[in-house]
Amino acid sequence: MKRRQILLNALTTSFQIACNAAILFVLYRFLVRSIGLDGLGIWSLVLATTSVVALANQGFSTSIVKFVAKYVAREATSDVSALVQTAEIFLGATLGVILVALYPAAKWALALVLPRANLAAADAILPYAVASLWMNATASVLQAGLAGHELISECNYVDLSGSVLYLLLAFAWVPTRGLLGLGYAQLAQAAACFFTLWILLKRRVAHFPLLPRKWNRLLFREMARYGAHFQLITASQAIREPVTKALLTKFGGPGMTGLYDMAARWVVTWRELIAQANQVLVPTVSGLQETDPAAVPDVYDRSYRLVFYLAVPAFVFLVVVSPIVSAIWLGRYEPIFVEFVALLAAGWLVNVLSNPAYVVDLGTGALRWVSVGCLLTAILNASIGLACGKMFGGTAVVAASVASLAAGYAVILAAYHIENRVSFRALVPPASSGILIASAAVTVVFFPFFRAGRADSWFSGRVVLELGAVLLTMIVPMWIHPLRRRVWNWVMSRAVA
Repeated sequence: MKRRQILLNALTTSFQIACNAAILFVLYRFLVRSIGLDGLGIWSLVLATTSVVALANQGFSTSIVKFVAKYVAREATSDVSALVQTAEIFLGATLGVILVALYPAAKWALALVLPRANLAAADAILPYAVASLWMNATASVLQAGLAGHELISECNYVDLSGSVLYLLLAFAWVPTRGLLGLGYAQLAQAAACFFTLWILLKRRVAHFPLLPRKWNRLLFREMARYGAHFQLITASQAIREPVTKALLTKFGGPGMTGLYDMAARWVVTWRELIAQANQVLVPTVSGLQETDPAAVPDVYDRSYRLVFYLAVPAFVFLVVVSPIVSAIWLGRYEPIFVEFVALLAAGWLVNVLSNPAYVVDLGTGALRWVSVGCLLTAILNASIGLACGKMFGGTAVVAASVASLAAGYAVILAAYHIENRVSFRALVPPASSGILIASAAVTVVFFPFFRAGRADSWFSGRVVLELGAVLLTMIVPMWIHPLRRRVWNWVMSRAVA
């Protein structure tokens, strides 16, 4: 039953991310035409700025997943309820105070990087971004409580429903209210998700109240010890994107930030499709650490080989077709968008290949090198990004961000192999050499053709044939790969079990 739940969690995570990608594609196409790239850049920057003051959310959310899984494995239901309530009280109160205190700082940061003409619009939507941020943060505690029960599939259903609601509300409100319509839509989505998650957790945890009132000092200390260490990790991760967007707006303008946001969404969606399906193993690893620690290395080995098998061709494909995506999304071929996609794909590929090591470290609580890698990413991103932006402009900011991302997560991956005595030869599984060769060939042969294409010929028969050739070149080595049959047999056996 547990294996079937893991399968369901992974499949619904992949389905939810794929559907969210489609929703996002439609939403951004609509926003580009209704509020323009500058408006999209302003909205993206405001969200990034407010996310900085939500750092207290991240460490505790991950702590809840780990410790709920721990106490569920021990069948301590009362401790699960007390743990989630304690986290809700702490996070809701702490984050509320932080948001109120730092609201003026967010306005100052926006004034520092935005042109004066765009500042009024940013200030108008800032309160809605802050309110929805607080609501989403408190909802994440409930979501983590469900994830700790390995009910990630239920979280996925809520997330997908919220995305559909957000899209419909944006269609309804943005044409008449502009950027404010996006603020209204995001706040409504956050409230709907919060109450839905509470209902689902209430069904799972007996005597779980709407308003948390039980505080457990011992459970709080246990979460805090893990969460405080993990806080450095999440803080380092959380500030990378706001810093990048602030520097990009400063040295490239809000329009370039809008293009970067679209490119990042395109790339990170593919990353999430692979990494988040793998992330469902965090509570599983945590449970194994309690019951069968010797099984954890095998979880890493299987997870890494699967991630490599999926990630390399996926990231190559998204780069190769990015000129076509630009033509569909923006209505024209945009070289800057394509450059951003290529840069971001390189950095996020390193990130996603390190994800199995990251997940095992989270599940076992071995966070030292994860902290070092994430902190290195944040420091390099800010320092190199500022220097490169001053000297070379906005594109150099993105290049610096990508280089810092790759460097930090390469440290995490290398440290895992060294500390656990895993050969570095395992980083390129022998059976995957065909995938590497096919991916390189597709990049060298087809990417220049798509970059040189004309906007009025993107949907011609020639392009369709070229896309077919790309897919065939990449699918053949994946089809003959031994993992393909193994994954298919595993899925089918679990589906009928």
